[in-house]
Amino acid sequence: MARPVVQSTDDQDIDQGQCDMNRASWVRHQLREQWRGRDVAVVYAVLVIVISIIAAAQPPAQLRDIVSGSSTDLVNLRQRPLAVLFASAFVVSPVLGLWIVAPMVVAYGALQRWLGRASVIVVGVLGHVGATLFVATMEITELAKGRVGFSIAGRPDVGVSYALAAAAGVLVVQVGPRWRRWYVMASLIVFIGQFFIVQSFTGLGHVTAWLIGLAVAVPVSHATRTQRQVEL
Repeated sequence: MARPVVQSTDDQDIDQGQCDMNRASWVRHQLREQWRGRDVAVVYAVLVIVISIIAAAQPPAQLRDIVSGSSTDLVNLRQRPLAVLFASAFVVSPVLGLWIVAPMVVAYGALQRWLGRASVIVVGVLGHVGATLFVATMEITELAKGRVGFSIAGRPDVGVSYALAAAAGVLVVQVGPRWRRWYVMASLIVFIGQFFIVQSFTGLGHVTAWLIGLAVAVPVSHATRTQRQVEL
């Protein structure tokens, strides 16, 4: 009768070590896959999260100073436009608003894998700066007509949502023809719907940024179509 083979403790340790190495290798592979094509989004997201959490940890008075100092309100835009246009893109307040980082990473990652790093930065800047300046113009117009109070000149406006809305607009080209209509309808409900519900200049900024993204999508769609035709 054959005797059962009993695995030694050393062999068991070797097998366990190999399993651990395979598991660690799988984790590293997954991290590399997630990082590849999303490095701009991930780095930006980490900066936004860290800065926003550090700001939120400050005493209330200091937090207000940080937010107001980074805001793209009319007062700051008149005094130091470039500084606040840059700083406002790295602050989310209140800190619960950091949920927006998740869809931002998804959208920026899709955009980077499609068009490259530079395109993510260009689209983000166009959406953030373009929508901010348009909103500021509308606020000045409404102030001149006496439809809003002067308090609006110092109302805080920070965050990453304008750039995200622009990215969502550009990505319409990446959606398949079958789902594109539904994607556009969902975007309309989100951006235009919240504008009519909230009725704020920030909501107007989201609609503007999304339209900027759609405008960028037109030449991008033409360029990608031409490139495919050349390759064929």
